[in-house]
Amino acid sequence: MASVDTDRQQLTALLEQYRRGFESLDVARLQALWDREYPQLLYVPQERARPIRGWVGISQYYDALRTHLERGSRMSLEDMALDVMGEVAFAFFTYHFEGERVDGAGTFTNDGRVSFVFHRKAGEWRAIHYHESAPGSR
Repeated sequence: MASVDTDRQQLTALLEQYRRGFESLDVARLQALWDREYPQLLYVPQERARPIRGWVGISQYYDALRTHLERGSRMSLEDMALDVMGEVAFAFFTYHFEGERVDGAGTFTNDGRVSFVFHRKAGEWRAIHYHESAPGSR
């Protein structure tokens, strides 16, 4: 059984993988975060009214990033909270993203809040739930 410190290090590495994946628009890196076989995968991006359910939808969402963005230039994570509860863990953070639009309309920026839920599968942490929301007024 892994120690809580080891779990936290592994989860922190996954969050860095997420950050770097968006910063570089590396779809494969983002897709690798997920347990593709988990039956109740849920991804809630702030720009959509309805959640994305299942691996196929999540994979397609990441694949579509490059249809809107030419490149990412900066992604930062702040205000991080992380907790491990046996075989399940959650992370919360705020983010700031900057990138260039495909349509040549200049810079795209986005700020938000994220909650991730991970579970341990075959000794490795994988995402099973993602919820993103706008940053609020205060």
